[in-house]
Amino acid sequence: MKPKKIRIIAHGGAGSENEHSDGTKKAVETCYKEVQKSTSLIHAVSLAVCVLEDDGRYNAGSGSHARANGKIEHDAAIMDSEGCFGAVAAMKGFKNPIQAAKAVSKTKYRILAGEGAAKFAQDLKLEPTHLQNISGGGKDFSTSPTTDTVGCVAFDGTSFVAALSTGGMAGAHYGRVGDVPIIGSGLYAGPDGAVATTGDGEAIMMKITAYRAYELIQKGVSPQSIVDEVINWFPTDAFGLILLSHKGSAGGSNRSMAWSSREFG
Repeated sequence: MKPKKIRIIAHGGAGSENEHSDGTKKAVETCYKEVQKSTSLIHAVSLAVCVLEDDGRYNAGSGSHARANGKIEHDAAIMDSEGCFGAVAAMKGFKNPIQAAKAVSKTKYRILAGEGAAKFAQDLKLEPTHLQNISGGGKDFSTSPTTDTVGCVAFDGTSFVAALSTGGMAGAHYGRVGDVPIIGSGLYAGPDGAVATTGDGEAIMMKITAYRAYELIQKGVSPQSIVDEVINWFPTDAFGLILLSHKGSAGGSNRSMAWSSREFG
């Protein structure tokens, strides 16, 4: 039997250092190894995002920006082409928010936020974070304040999956929620492909970016042409994206962006 073709892309966020692509490469390799174990694709992609959350050089998980009150809140989301979607928003206290988002996707809910999301994660015994809240006027961000959301998209020959995780906007009002947990804004996956974006969350939301990029996939536009067109929707705002379709894969950003892509089989 001919082995099925597997495509995986991971990004470290618009504004992340290009030389930090060793971390996104590790995320891609982690996803592939999990798929080889016959793990579900949605689980494999969530583990790839865990790698990015644990890295510390990207604005997610241990590298997350603090809010204006010195506290750290996380947004994360995951979606597959079978219509499974789950997200958490403004959640505090857990090492890998993407795992909470994946767990939400298995419930009757689609998004859990704030204290409710944290209680849900606690009940699942997800690992707490060791991040310290930042106090005082000056904030010591563990990553550049211009670094944005991390993400991963994958295709295993049958299903597409997209996932995102972020610490949000540096210095934002607590409780602020960006594009990440809003379906069709930061990410979208369907039978024809998967899209994961990064950048200015408010601008991405207002343009319903991921779903509109997916519509271009449905029209048969080539992946690189879609990347070029969608980046042009953001002439001044930080923006990047990665995507997969049956035609192939592509990624790009109008800022520096660590990202890795690999095709297996």
